[in-house]
Amino acid sequence: MLYKNNISRSKIILLKGENGRQLIEKKLLKDSFNISIIECYKKKFKKISNHFEINKWRSLKIDTLVVTSGSILKKLNEKVNVSNKHEWLFKCKLFVVGKRLKKIAQKIGWKDIIISNYANNRNLLKIIKKYN
Repeated sequence: MLYKNNISRSKIILLKGENGRQLIEKKLLKDSFNISIIECYKKKFKKISNHFEINKWRSLKIDTLVVTSGSILKKLNEKVNVSNKHEWLFKCKLFVVGKRLKKIAQKIGWKDIIISNYANNRNLLKIIKKYN
């Protein structure tokens, strides 16, 4: 149970992205907290020329990716063609935040995946330095 004794009378606003994960929302509702949900931002992916960008990344010999959301993993998988996935993308070392993202990455096709348990800059940099 969450710390209900301390905030049981509080009115909570849960700020999240459009169609965001519902884990916290479900847990708060299950524990009978008084919450309101506000979707306050929307992810919008930049339109890029897939062919141009992927060729640029490959020519720069990019071999490591840092990904902090499942949406980004799925968008990469969607935008990169099959040959570039197998010849380059899935050979890149992949740093992700948490076990959930690792499972998504494995399902898509990555093998060399390193997990950071925290999404803050300090911890991400620490784990990237450790493995590179």
